This record gives sequence, C-alpha cells and structure tokens, in this order.
Amino acid sequence: MTRYLLSAGLARLADEMVGVAVLLLVASRTGSELLSGLVVAAYTVPSVVSGPLLGAWLDRARRPVLLLVGNQVVLAAMALAMLAAPAALLPAPAFVAGVTLPMTSGGFTSLVPRLAAAGRVDLNRATSQDALLFNAAAIGGPALAGVLGATASPATAVAVIGALSLVGALCTAALRVPPHPADAHPSLWTAVRRGLRHLAVTPPLRGATTASVLGYGASGLVFTTLPFHLEDLGAGRDATGIAWAVLEVGCVVGVLAVRRRLPGWRPERVVFTTVALYGVTLLLWPLAGGFTALLGVVLLSGLAQGPTLPATITARQRYTPGPLLGQVSTTGASLKIGAFSLGAAAGGTLVEVWGWAPVSVILLVAGCELVAAPLGAIAARSPRDRPATP
Repeated sequence: MTRYLLSAGLARLADEMVGVAVLLLVASRTGSELLSGLVVAAYTVPSVVSGPLLGAWLDRARRPVLLLVGNQVVLAAMALAMLAAPAALLPAPAFVAGVTLPMTSGGFTSLVPRLAAAGRVDLNRATSQDALLFNAAAIGGPALAGVLGATASPATAVAVIGALSLVGALCTAALRVPPHPADAHPSLWTAVRRGLRHLAVTPPLRGATTASVLGYGASGLVFTTLPFHLEDLGAGRDATGIAWAVLEVGCVVGVLAVRRRLPGWRPERVVFTTVALYGVTLLLWPLAGGFTALLGVVLLSGLAQGPTLPATITARQRYTPGPLLGQVSTTGASLKIGAFSLGAAAGGTLVEVWGWAPVSVILLVAGCELVAAPLGAIAARSPRDRPATP
C-alpha cells in the first residue's frame, strides 16, 4: 500500500493544485473573472460524462495501472500547454485534462480492494488511509499552489503541477496490481449500462450516492461564497485558503476519531448522519462574529464532515461486485465533481448577480445539507422496506 499511497498522493496533490493555480494564472494574464470561471468549468464539467465511460474501461482493462499512468501524463501535458497557450485558449487544455479527471479519485480508489487483498492488508484500514490521503491533498494542494503563485509566479505553480504529474505517473507505473481475469467482457456500452443500473437499483449504494452528491453540490455554494463572508468579517478574501485548510484538518481529525468504529457501522447510515451533522454545524457559521470564531466552527464542520468520504468509499466497495467497482467509483466521483461545479457557479451568481448576503447563502447550504440526508435515506429504502398499502 505504500507505493499506492505515494502514487495516489502525488496525483491528487497535483489535481488539488489546479483550481488555485489556474485562477492565479488567468488573473495574472488577463484579470478576467469570466475567463477564470470558464477555465475551471472546462476542467470540471467534462468529468460528468467521461466518468462512467472511463470506469467501464478501467474495469475491462487487463492492466488498469496503464490507464492511471495515462491520466497523469495527460495532466502533465496539458499543464505545459497552459503555459504556452494564449490566455483566450486556456479553456481548451483545461477541458482535455478534465476529461480524465475521475481517474484521479475514483480510478485510484477502485484499486484499493485488490491491492489490500494482494498485500494482505486490512481493507478497512486501507480505505481510511485512502480517505486521509484525499484530505491531506485537499490541504496541501491549494496551499502549495498559493505559496508558489505568491512567491514565484502562477506559471511556476502550473509547471509544478506538470512535474508532480510526471513523477506520479512514474510511481504509478511501478504499482503491482493483480490483473483482471481474462474472461470475456461485454461491449463497452453494455458495461456502462450495467454499472449505471447497479448504481441506480442497489438501495444502500443509491442512497449513499444521493446524499453525498447533493451534499457536495451544496458545498460548492460555500466555495464561492466564503470569500465574500470573510470580507464581511474584515478578514479579507486572502484568508479563504486558511479557512479551507482548517476545514480539511477537521476532516482528518474526524476520520481518525472514528476510523476504528467505521467497519462496524453501515456506511450509508454514516453518510446520512454526517451530512446532516455538517448541515447543523453550518447553522453556526453566521453566529461567528469574527475570523477566529469562524475558524472554530469551521473546524467543527470538518469534524462532522470527515467520515463522509471513507463511508462513501466503503459503501461502493461493500455493495458493488469487483467487475463493476471501477465504473461505480469513477461515476460517483464524476457526479460529485459536476454537482460541486454547479454549486460553485450558483454561489457566485447568488452573491454577485442577485445580491444575496453571504450569510443567507450559507444558511441555504445548511438547509440543503439537512434535506440531502433524509433524501438519501429515502433513496436507500428497498421496496420491501416500505409499508404495504391496505
């Protein structure tokens, strides 16, 4: 698992740097907020369509590691293309890199059960380590991009993304993953339909996916609203990175606090509970009268949200057969990325165009989280769970 954690860690660190590095690059060249939004959207939106296809391909591949290597090479090449391309053409390389984006999260995660079995490692422990890796990258990626952009240049930050991706590709190529059996496979489109159908008709998996995707989409609203809220508190928009780092630190602590008990709980119920608790903590954000107090409740939100990710990964592993795990993982990742992008766009629109107060948007997000949890629980009910009509 050590090689896996290194490979996946480098890939996710590079991926988490993209959002901040690209925004800084566009700002330094044009200062256009519209172009910045287009580049970020070009990087995230394609994954909504590509996730199921890439996952089906990953499940069929005899050597899935090569596909993950290819993903890292594509990101490295597109980072170099961004450095050379005129500002108006930056959305094009971002779009190409975004097509393979689900491989960075769902693709690597789908390998964990096979690597754990081959290395005789406890799957629950490996899953929690994988989730902690996500949180660590979410802390380190934006921070590294911001530091490089401020101390060197945005172009340097983008170049480092390319370098990390190439090193990650070399580390990934060294992974020894047991190959898929050489059985006959259905066509790619048939495999896609089977995977999507499994995701839709498996109640606990459907419920966990519903709650996590809706909750993650609502979190996108916070992503674009938080800078305005910090400005209202007198902290300035530059403090946004600090607030997000505190949130992710809370997530790490939350995972560590419950990691030993998670295997004994039904993962979909953990998702419903943590999504609801996250919504409750968001209700406290408007009560914080200063930046320091806000960081305290942000940390609390991270503690509540932390177990959501390992529980979601566990739900995919527990309720999905091996031949479909890659597709279900990448599809789930693409749905969350797409929902987050839509939420981020909606947050900016509500504040800048419609004139909503940031506090109002945060309360809206809290309500969405509190609705997402019961909707997921309803989606997780199977027909036999429903009372018979007289």
